[in-house]
Amino acid sequence: MENKKNGLQMVEEHGCPTPVDASGRPYTCKERTSVLTYREQDVLQEIRRVQEEAVTIKRRLQEMDQSGVTNAAERAQWERRLEELRARRHALEKEREEAAQERMRLLGHC
Repeated sequence: MENKKNGLQMVEEHGCPTPVDASGRPYTCKERTSVLTYREQDVLQEIRRVQEEAVTIKRRLQEMDQSGVTNAAERAQWERRLEELRARRHALEKEREEAAQERMRLLGHC
């Protein structure tokens, strides 16, 4: 069933319509005990993973500088990976914002 007001997909559960998020998971009172939706939690977990990997790479580059190791190919490889992580983080930030807007729609604020 679709809610005419905001276009959200709804499923009937316990006699009342339940909003469903973009990934198809219901957003019932049970899920509302957490401030974040499952989608937001998933995105934030991925942001943390990307951030941890970036910190590890930055630490490795710093160690290379301090030890005087001048393997240009290895350094270039780490710097490319760091750029990939920056691009991934940028994309995840956009997704995080979209997920937050989706939460507001699910709560009926939009």
